[in-house]
Amino acid sequence: MPMSKTKLSRFSLKRNNVKTFLFFLTLTSLLWLFTQFSKNYTKEIEVDIQYTNIPEDRILHDDSDQTLKLILNGNGFRLINHTWSKPQLQFDMANALETATSDYYFYIDKPNESLKGKLNFKGRILSVQKDTLKVKLDINLEKKIPIRISKELQYAPGYGSDKGVVLSPDSITISGPKRIIDTINYVATENLKLEGLNTDYKTTLPVKIDSLPPRIEVVPKEVTAIIAVSKFTEGSQEIPITLMNIPEGKEIKIFPKEVRVVYRVGLDKYNEISLRDFKVVADYNKVSEDSSFLILELIDMPTSIHDVRLQDKQVQFVILN
Repeated sequence: MPMSKTKLSRFSLKRNNVKTFLFFLTLTSLLWLFTQFSKNYTKEIEVDIQYTNIPEDRILHDDSDQTLKLILNGNGFRLINHTWSKPQLQFDMANALETATSDYYFYIDKPNESLKGKLNFKGRILSVQKDTLKVKLDINLEKKIPIRISKELQYAPGYGSDKGVVLSPDSITISGPKRIIDTINYVATENLKLEGLNTDYKTTLPVKIDSLPPRIEVVPKEVTAIIAVSKFTEGSQEIPITLMNIPEGKEIKIFPKEVRVVYRVGLDKYNEISLRDFKVVADYNKVSEDSSFLILELIDMPTSIHDVRLQDKQVQFVILN
């Protein structure tokens, strides 16, 4: 059923009244905001201090002044920028005054227009937290340190790796205050955990930057880890035992004269391993009092073998004269 003309007129009137109300509400709000922002306010703010033109071989010390509190007075329009975001003051180290101890400082002159210029503030600066900014510089040191990998590797049965995990690069460059850099000798990677490994593997590992002290720069922040996996088998060799440090005039006999060395090795390296690659010694200087046994030590072996063990840990000996 069509709406009557009377109902249409009432609907249009109500809609116009809503529009008029919203218009005056917006206008009133804007006028109120303008009035409030036109008033003068006093506000304490904290600014960040940034020092420019620091020599390349120096770095800012933690004890340097890096923030400054000010009390400002001005209308809301002048203060709003310093309320919504933290202001920043820049000071050029070329203009710093140097002390006898090679530290530096800047005078803060409250009435000085340059301070307001740095802040881009047109109001008044009522007070400043301190009248002097103290600056201390450290020696900025750069050095290379090795990377240690944190790993938990489990190979599938019958598999292994000749070289294990190879990192590229195997060292990183760190830079920062000399007093901190001198205490750092290595950096670790994030943990690499693998199970059932039976094929070659390659991944990217982040360096554990969060384990380093603050303000230390690291390059690069990640390294490549490569594991060449191959079939492994067990091997063994009968190695002659070499006697060491036998007292002059004494003759000693050992039983047995050889010991079996058992190890795991890649199939491609199996035929390259020989008894000449090993050396097992028995040191008479390490014999226990009243003992008739010498402890065996494996002091030479190929780098390509793993899980190496001596089948016997000691041998019996007798002194003939």
